[in-house]
Amino acid sequence: MTSVPPPRRLPSDLLCQEPNTEIDLISLWRGVRLLLPKILLVAIGLSLAVYWWSRTQPVIYEAVASLIASSTQGQIGVVGGSVISPLPAGTVAQVTQSPLVLRPLIAAVRENRSLLTAERQWLVSQLERDLSSPDERREKIVSVSAEQGIGENSVYTLRTRAPSASAARVLANLASEQLLAWDTERTLREVALAQTNFTLQLAQVDRRLSLPGLSSLERQTLIYRRATMQDNLAQLAFLKTARPSSLQALVSAVDPAQPITASPLRNAALIGVLGLFLGSGMAVVLTLMRPLIWTERDLVSRGLSTLAVLPRHRAGLSDSQELIGFLRVQVLNVLQNHDRPVLMVAGVAGGEGASTLCARLALSLAHSGQRVLVVNADQKRGIQHPLEVKGGADQPWRQMTEPGGARDMQSVVSETPALQIKEVGLRVHLLAASGTPGSTDRADLPAGGPEISTLVDMAGQSGLGEMLRCWGQGHDLILVDSPPLLVCSDGLRLGQHTDGILIVIEAGRTSLYELDQTLRYAAAVGLPVLGFVLNKAPAVARRSRFKHDGIRTGEAR
Repeated sequence: MTSVPPPRRLPSDLLCQEPNTEIDLISLWRGVRLLLPKILLVAIGLSLAVYWWSRTQPVIYEAVASLIASSTQGQIGVVGGSVISPLPAGTVAQVTQSPLVLRPLIAAVRENRSLLTAERQWLVSQLERDLSSPDERREKIVSVSAEQGIGENSVYTLRTRAPSASAARVLANLASEQLLAWDTERTLREVALAQTNFTLQLAQVDRRLSLPGLSSLERQTLIYRRATMQDNLAQLAFLKTARPSSLQALVSAVDPAQPITASPLRNAALIGVLGLFLGSGMAVVLTLMRPLIWTERDLVSRGLSTLAVLPRHRAGLSDSQELIGFLRVQVLNVLQNHDRPVLMVAGVAGGEGASTLCARLALSLAHSGQRVLVVNADQKRGIQHPLEVKGGADQPWRQMTEPGGARDMQSVVSETPALQIKEVGLRVHLLAASGTPGSTDRADLPAGGPEISTLVDMAGQSGLGEMLRCWGQGHDLILVDSPPLLVCSDGLRLGQHTDGILIVIEAGRTSLYELDQTLRYAAAVGLPVLGFVLNKAPAVARRSRFKHDGIRTGEAR
């Protein structure tokens, strides 16, 4: 009996390698580009939402009027400057939001007939809202700010907002008039108070002059004070008639030319650009947190053997048999000392194209004269699914016959009634596993195929390898299409009874963490890993592989 050399086990020192902390800009860009379609969709969605939201918002115009607070001393003389107090800093802004101005302003807006009815109602509602709930964080439709200096000799800018240019102008002028009226009323109150004070002082001087026994000096002093009081009263009477004010109108409001609300297109563009920047930043963070395998260098840096780098080219079955031939040569060279070797093809987390690679490798082996038995142990992504051929059409495995092929299997099938083996190609037989006994995913495949768990239980933990070789009597090689190693534990159990395992990795999808986890599992159970296949590699990685190895590569999808 031919002695079988011990299978190659995954070196345990691979688990002790330090991770590469360098940032590969090319891999980083590929990771961002992988998420770029989603980022664009989100950015476009946000832009459209902001655009339609902006279209529903009312157009707002802002009118501006200016007031000046000049020195009362220069305006109304010595007496007026002393009795009329100046405006402290911030007084005008606070008074503008107080009932002292807002109440008469609301009344003036209601009585103004130059405004449309809808505009009056809108302005009144906004003014009443500001009056009833004075929230400092909310934008007011009437606001005042000091542009130059504070207190006296400062310029105040009054801004008003309205749904039309004319309404904003009218509101600004009305608000300016109400501020001037408030300041005039304030100064009149102070003048009236000063008049009362001087009148009382004049009466006291008259009483003292009527007293007997005054010296000539005292009488002259009282007469001088009496004349001063009379002069002050005369000035205050003049001020009261002139209606003095610390505030003076500087510039009246005019119709604004453009609204202050942003254009919907501009809002949408800004949100779109912001979404692209934020999305790209998140993509960079996600790429750095979950680095992906893109090139063969990512595998070689960890000391892993890469048997093939397959491009993202959709080739037909005949082309794939030629392009995948180099992988067939390497597999046969590694397994040349094994009698009816059992080779398992497995993915990492699913979706890497391991099942299709298994099918195309079987066709390539059959084309070179090898008789192949394919054991479909992957229930969800098995090779019973259609294969893509050149031109984009789908075609099932062709049912062909070869003299002696089916007869060689009769004894095996009779010994194991639960098994049903179908000849699906020239020198290729398929042992299909269905999801549930008695069912099948394809009409042209036999029903009642065993599940993978049934295959494992039938042979037992120790005799599964011998059972696989028993099923493969009359064949040169047995290919096992395994479930992903990180998804189903049966893949690890099957791998312990094979002569070699081919692990398929998809470029741009399989992460380095998934690869490291697969290596830990493989080393823990002692899987005989032959090497790795990098599937759907980018064009740059494919050209690099061709340049160094001089080998054409093809894709297993």
